[in-house]
Amino acid sequence: MKPPLALVVSLSFGSLVGVAQESPSAPLYREAVSEFTSMKTTLYQHKTEVDREAGSYKYDCVQFVSYALRQAAPVAWESVFRARGLAKGRIPSPPSYQQFFASLSETPQPGWEAVQCAKDLQPGDVVSWDYKTERATGHAVIIASLPKQVADDSWEVQVYDATSSPHAADSRPTDERAQIYDVTGRRSGLGIGTMALTADPATGALTGYRWTTKGKSIACPIGAGRPTN
Repeated sequence: MKPPLALVVSLSFGSLVGVAQESPSAPLYREAVSEFTSMKTTLYQHKTEVDREAGSYKYDCVQFVSYALRQAAPVAWESVFRARGLAKGRIPSPPSYQQFFASLSETPQPGWEAVQCAKDLQPGDVVSWDYKTERATGHAVIIASLPKQVADDSWEVQVYDATSSPHAADSRPTDERAQIYDVTGRRSGLGIGTMALTADPATGALTGYRWTTKGKSIACPIGAGRPTN
C-alpha cells in the first residue's frame, strides 16, 4: 500500500525544520512519529490497547498522549500523575491536563516547562483544552510542526492525535490503517492533521482553537506544556 502523503511529510519533517531534533521536547515528537510510521492498524476507542510488535495502536486522545509520555518522557509523566492525584491505572482527562499546564508557571514540575504563547510552540509540546460536547470533555494533541501565523490571533499547526474527527489535510480519511469508529462511521485512531490555535493578539497567550483551519473558532480554557526529559 502506498503511504499517505502525511506519512511521507512526517518522515522528512525533522530534516525540513531542524528544531525537532534540537528541542528538549524532541523525544515526545519522535515517539509520536514512531507510533504513526510503524503502525499497521489504529482505532479510536476509550481503552488503551497497544501492541508495538504487531503495530496496533488503539486509544483515545489523552490515552495516546499519556502512553507517549510514559514511553518518551517518564519523569514528565510521573509529575502529571502525582500533581493531579491520580489513582493507580488512571490517566488525566483533557481538562486535567489543561489545569496542570496552567499551573506550571507558578508551580514548576519536574520534567516540564510552561508554554504560554502560541508562537513558542515546538514539535513535541502537548496542548490540551477543556471544552465539553455531547461526546467529549475536551481534547489533547502533540504538536507536530512549528506554528505558522495566519492572522493576528490565529496560528496554524500540524498535530498528532487520536480522534475520529479529521482535521484539515488529515491523514486518516485515506489511511487504510485507520479503522472505522462505529459511532461516527469514519476512519479513526492515530493520525496527523492541521488545525488552528487562537491567541490573544496583545499577549500571544493561547485562547482557544479551530478544529480545522477554516472551522469555527472556539474560545475555551487551553494550556500547553513541554516535556524536558
